[in-house]
Amino acid sequence: MKRRLFLLALIVLPFLSLAQGSRDSRGGGNGHGNGGGRGNGNGNGSGYGQMVGVPGSALSIWSENGERFFLMLNGIKQNTYAQTRVRIEDLPFVVNDIQIIFDDNRTPAISKTITFMDPIEGGPINLSMRIVRDRSGYARLSFNRMNNLERDYRGEQGEYVMHYGRDNGRNNAPVQVVTTPPPPPPPMQMDNQSFAAAIQTIKSSAWDETRLSTAKTIANNNYFTVDQVITICKTFSWEDSKIDFAKYAYKRTVDRQNYYTIANIFTWDSNKTALNDFINANR
Repeated sequence: MKRRLFLLALIVLPFLSLAQGSRDSRGGGNGHGNGGGRGNGNGNGSGYGQMVGVPGSALSIWSENGERFFLMLNGIKQNTYAQTRVRIEDLPFVVNDIQIIFDDNRTPAISKTITFMDPIEGGPINLSMRIVRDRSGYARLSFNRMNNLERDYRGEQGEYVMHYGRDNGRNNAPVQVVTTPPPPPPPMQMDNQSFAAAIQTIKSSAWDETRLSTAKTIANNNYFTVDQVITICKTFSWEDSKIDFAKYAYKRTVDRQNYYTIANIFTWDSNKTALNDFINANR
């Protein structure tokens, strides 16, 4: 037992530096072994041909500071949407190229080449790593822990869990196996009390120009029904102000399918036509 722990420590401690340093040892031949396999003991010019292991490991990466990122494995993007915590299972090779691309488009990407293998028995492993910031503020990958491969893994809350290159045989694109959050609820119109207060505020100004400005400010932070838009339009003295606000409030209205009824408040047919044309152009 002591001998096993000693050997494990010798290999795990320089784990990342050994894997990263393997890039400099590539080449010198045609990059292919006898069997063409990658990191499986047949050799591929990566510097790991002498290390025999079994593919199928799992990789977990999370950001300590909550940065969202995309995980690239062997040149293939795994998560469609940027995440803060990603786990990929069933890695296809023993030696895999890892790249972290940050969603902020400012943080430089992190690239590593890592061997996934039990250092004693050569079997697949669970490897977990953290994205941390060094004293200079640069992002880097930090080794967290390595243990035996865990079957029937249950993801932690907020974790994006995937199987590498598997979506039940439909194609080779990676798929997300955790449920997505429900869509946000639809917007709600102003309640009667708040709307009555808004009307009083609009009417408190003597000039149409000021009333229109106030009405637009209210619209920027609230939603209306068609009837509420009609009520606001009727606070204006001039049809130019009415048509201006009717167009402005269109995208802030919850029942736009009835928006055509607002045309009834206009005296001039030209304004009715202008509103109908606006509705048709913005559907």
